[in-house]
Amino acid sequence: MESLICSLAIGFGIIFLLYCFVYKPKRNDRQLKLPPGPRPWPVIGSLHLLGNFPHQALAALAKRYGSIVFLRLGSVPTVVISSPAVAKEFLKTHDLVFATRPNSTVGKYICYDHKDVVFVPYGTYWRQMRKLCTVELLTVKRTESFRFVREEEVSAMIASIWQESRHGVQCVDVRKMLSSLTQNITCRMFASRTFSDKDLNGGYGFKEMAEEMFIVFGPFCIGDFIPSLGWFDLQGFRRRMQAVHKIFDGFAEKVIDEHVHGRFEKGKPNEEGRVRDMIDVMLDMVETEGHIISRTHIKAIILDMLLGG
Repeated sequence: MESLICSLAIGFGIIFLLYCFVYKPKRNDRQLKLPPGPRPWPVIGSLHLLGNFPHQALAALAKRYGSIVFLRLGSVPTVVISSPAVAKEFLKTHDLVFATRPNSTVGKYICYDHKDVVFVPYGTYWRQMRKLCTVELLTVKRTESFRFVREEEVSAMIASIWQESRHGVQCVDVRKMLSSLTQNITCRMFASRTFSDKDLNGGYGFKEMAEEMFIVFGPFCIGDFIPSLGWFDLQGFRRRMQAVHKIFDGFAEKVIDEHVHGRFEKGKPNEEGRVRDMIDVMLDMVETEGHIISRTHIKAIILDMLLGG
């Protein structure tokens, strides 16, 4: 432990010296006419001001500096908006200017190096992926075609609650069953079947895999704001992301392989009365010339659908 503390102290000392002698502070902030904001500290910028309750800290900064506040979170320039009228300017009037997302550790290690829809930067690829989702995967007609799935899963959940409660005598954890309900509906929509823990490798259950992804999605990651510290992986998030991504990737490969083998055995899945799932639709697009969809893109979209569901 002492050696780790010494190493961290030396590392921060080196970074501070580099900041003082190599990195030049942004003296042209006034020339750029940036919004008002607190003076940033070396290396960490304004991160120390956020504390344990960032929403309260940002509200206090808005009262002091106005509805538009400029912060430097580590090395990332950030503009904080606290007015509905100004937010409309950013999110609607000038939406294209601010539509992109910065690269992040989550997007790199979980979402196939930003090949999904949520974390991909704005551009041609994002527009094509959005068109795929809105025109092919999430249309009203296709959503309505899965109505029987929702009805069957809800009926199964109600029957399970009735059985587990011994006909209303004992208490039942409804929250757990609702989680299983949404998981089953989502899986049947993109893969036409449900999955159990046996479909995964690496010591995770299906629910545990999803929960681990949510855990590594949310927290503050130092490397996203101070890239020079990202290599150290001080919080251990990168290792956890790589581990859970490996498990999900094996699961997604298995699901896609099942669909590909089924197409070779039975022909394309458009038999009368059969509802094509989302993977069927994307595999059809892979075979269509002019589309940039690959197996990696399909896995990234499956990830978005699973976590979004």
